[in-house]
Amino acid sequence: MKNQVFIGNLQMETQTVFTENGNINIYPCNFELGQHIVSGGGEASQKGRMVTDGSGTSHFTPYAKDSGSRYLQLFRTAHGEVKETRQSVIFQLRFPKRLGKALIEALYREEADEQAAFIKTRREETHW
Repeated sequence: MKNQVFIGNLQMETQTVFTENGNINIYPCNFELGQHIVSGGGEASQKGRMVTDGSGTSHFTPYAKDSGSRYLQLFRTAHGEVKETRQSVIFQLRFPKRLGKALIEALYREEADEQAAFIKTRREETHW
């Protein structure tokens, strides 16, 4: 589901600045100033995907809000998890640096073994 971000479908003349680091800044031309285009407030913050081709033509597509996580958690350890997406199985372990090298090394072996044991519990025909 996508929320209404702007008050309607609008066209506006703008000046656009493409910076080397990937930032894109879009400014209304002077004769467009004074319009209010954001629905329900002063500004909108959007997450999405911007695609820009070689000519500078750009398209922004917002992500759907509240569409759920793209990860399905399969198994947890004290410092990690095994999760899946449509195309991948992801093994993740995170340890606070404050634990120190020796403890992290021991916990890593222990929790990696727990994750491996979880995989062994899966049926041979698992298609994830």
